[in-house]
Amino acid sequence: MRLIFGLLFSSFTFGQSIAIVSNLDTTQGFIGDVFLWTVKVEGQKDESVQFPNLGDLSDTLSIRNESLIHENGKLVGIQFEIMAWDTGLFVTPDFDVHILKVDGTIDFSLSTIPIRFFVRSILVLAENPEFRPMKGPIPVKGIFPIKTVILSLILLTMLGSIIWIWKQRREIQYQKVDYLIMESPEDRAKRRLGELNESGLSKNYYADLSHISREYIETKYFVRALEMTTEEINEFRSLFPLEDGLFSDWAQFLSEADKVKYAREIPTSEKMSADKEKISSFISQV
Repeated sequence: MRLIFGLLFSSFTFGQSIAIVSNLDTTQGFIGDVFLWTVKVEGQKDESVQFPNLGDLSDTLSIRNESLIHENGKLVGIQFEIMAWDTGLFVTPDFDVHILKVDGTIDFSLSTIPIRFFVRSILVLAENPEFRPMKGPIPVKGIFPIKTVILSLILLTMLGSIIWIWKQRREIQYQKVDYLIMESPEDRAKRRLGELNESGLSKNYYADLSHISREYIETKYFVRALEMTTEEINEFRSLFPLEDGLFSDWAQFLSEADKVKYAREIPTSEKMSADKEKISSFISQV
């Protein structure tokens, strides 16, 4: 609803009538709504007008903004934005419009007629008019992003650690085996026989001599003779593709070698030389 009130003033001096028109865009609203109150001067010709400042009204009624109205380059009115902070019946404040003389002094003043307007609470329209529970505090982002900075530092530290560990790794150097210079089982056995030292301990001598013969059989026939005892070699005779005479001589040597290694028998130098020749002949005949 829009109400317009006018006040006419007859100026016989100038032979014209000046009207003060006051209107409100609506006479009903809710708390916090903006009511537009317009005051205009009509019938003005050469006269100048002045609209004073209203200032603060009361605790329940305030002016949010005011703006002057110009038409054809002349000041003709003013518009106020009124806000009410309580429910009930209100009226527009008293307001005087000054009509000025040519020299700028006040000739006379015209007052607006108060306009009533009613303010209601928004709870009237709600299905449940009771007060709603208060909401909890709203989280506010901090000015300095501490969490983001800490996570970024942790990420950079982890990345730097990974790069450092990667640079500290040692590359494995693989050596290519030259199969052209690999020894045959017979050549290796004969070379080791030539390197045997008969002047050393007989226990070590017979341990090496037994190992040479076992290694030769294992690499030649792929039978795990190095992992077998003398008794197991005799037990699994069928695994060794040797003639009975050769196998019997080899098994007898292994038994005599075990006595030197474990029973501490002391062979003579002639016996040691003879056993070496026996193994050399055994390797050549197999």
